[in-house]
Amino acid sequence: MTKTRKRHGHSTVPRWLWLPAVLGIAFLLVPIIGLVARIDPGHLGEVILAQESRLAMGLSLLTSVIAAATCVIIGFPLGYLLATRTFRGQRIVRTLILLPLVLPPVVSGLALLYTWGRSAFLGSLLTDMGLGLAYTSAAVVFAQIFVSLPFMVMSVETAVAARGQDYELAAAELGAKPNRVFFHITLPLLRQGIMTGAILCFARALGEFGATLTFAGSLTGVTRTMPLQIYLVRESDPQSAIALSLLLILIALGIIVLAYRSPHAPRLRARRSNPQPTGPSQPAGAPQPAGAPQPPDRLDTNGGRDPRGGVDPMSMAAVSETASGSPNPAHRGNGEASASTIRLHACVPERGLDVDLTMPAGSTSAMVGRNGAGKSSLFHLMTGALPAESGSLRIGEDTIFDLGADKWPPVHARGIVHLAQTPLLFPHLSVIDNVAFGLRAHGHRRQEARTIALTMLTSLGVGHCADRGPEAVSGGQAARIALARALVIDPKLLLLDEPLAALDIDVKIATRRVLGRVLAGRSAIIITHDVEDVTALAATLVHIDSGTAARVAPVDQIGQRVAEDGGGIPGHDFLASFCAADREGILCSKSQ
Repeated sequence: MTKTRKRHGHSTVPRWLWLPAVLGIAFLLVPIIGLVARIDPGHLGEVILAQESRLAMGLSLLTSVIAAATCVIIGFPLGYLLATRTFRGQRIVRTLILLPLVLPPVVSGLALLYTWGRSAFLGSLLTDMGLGLAYTSAAVVFAQIFVSLPFMVMSVETAVAARGQDYELAAAELGAKPNRVFFHITLPLLRQGIMTGAILCFARALGEFGATLTFAGSLTGVTRTMPLQIYLVRESDPQSAIALSLLLILIALGIIVLAYRSPHAPRLRARRSNPQPTGPSQPAGAPQPAGAPQPPDRLDTNGGRDPRGGVDPMSMAAVSETASGSPNPAHRGNGEASASTIRLHACVPERGLDVDLTMPAGSTSAMVGRNGAGKSSLFHLMTGALPAESGSLRIGEDTIFDLGADKWPPVHARGIVHLAQTPLLFPHLSVIDNVAFGLRAHGHRRQEARTIALTMLTSLGVGHCADRGPEAVSGGQAARIALARALVIDPKLLLLDEPLAALDIDVKIATRRVLGRVLAGRSAIIITHDVEDVTALAATLVHIDSGTAARVAPVDQIGQRVAEDGGGIPGHDFLASFCAADREGILCSKSQ
């Protein structure tokens, strides 16, 4: 008989932490157990079904739901703006928002009473209009909102601060206007934070007592919520108070459990690692149909294409032309591509940037330099994510921005897409809907956008991933999917920030070949620290040193320029070392 071995996992968590953790659990559970132990089962049904109990419970649930919904409506925008915008007096606003958390409930009730009560200025105005608040059901809702709103603001602000704005920026670069970004990206990604805040607001409103009693009073069926009912009967009938307390606990617990069972709620259990699917309709290792696109491992080793299938540059051009309604840049004549240029002048003193450079359009330029030299900042400047003090950017005859002419268009209006080191696939959308997102933002119908997206994915060898979620694809596949998402909208300029840095060597080689094909004839700039990326992809090398453009030259002339300079330009040592790493001698063939 085979013995079953107990599996021991490695953990870096000290075992002694279990002691205070268990004490914390006991501290919370023991009072509940003590309460349950005092219940008289024979008396339970009678108390719960009493008319006053039903009225109090119904009022508590109704007002708590209204208060929680109101907190979502007004608390979400407030928390989001506090997390994403900086404005004068922001710290004071945040302090005032959190103040109800530390105020005694009675003080909160007094503040409401002396603001909205019948004798208060604002309250008297409402009373004169027949809208008096004090001692009404509306007053209960007001009190509950006042004490629970900070929970929504804190939940949203924390969620936004933890996640950042990278996905929103990626969506804007694809052409999505602010409203589309907000409703299609921001809200879905913040569902968990909104759900958490709503649950906390509901729970706090359901248990509110002091502010309600002070501001709304205790009128049966009007303002007497369940906490007030429990308080009133605890002296005359302790068993009734215990039974009502248990009912309140069970209802609150049930609603919280149901909320956390929502597919968009925070997970209560650790996520299990599932094997990645190999495709929507076939098992791993199954032969592909004749002529079907192949995954990256079907690329050969000499830059050619395996005859069994792969990327067809002509199909890539057709896809882009269909998506944009204009000829693909790959079809432009050599004369047009060579005549047009990318001209960037920008000054950002706080980042140490003062750049003036010109690169050829219709081809790929590689941007190199030490870490911290300003390469990524230049990318953010071009997309509009980083404001400049002065400068301009022109691609051919198209002026992207010109601060001298007071032209600084928003991110979505620039036609520049930045592919960061992380693919930033929208986690709530499938792969095909990720790629179709930019097309939808440009007005394409859903089915048309999905058809174009699938063609692009197929051309890049990842069509079999179309129906997967972003979490079910590999790093190399994610890089290609992000590339497909950018290419289908045919951007004016494509910026790639070390797109191959995190890939395995074999996937890197395969993806580099795909990049070489799809970037042909396009205006693109790639940041890289890899000499092979430069020699395989770029026609021009741009050396950034200390925020300035130290050298711009054709790739095959860099070695000669380095030798001629003899240390006369900033960053010469870095460029010489970078050139020396070229084992094939493409960069430095003329430097010896």
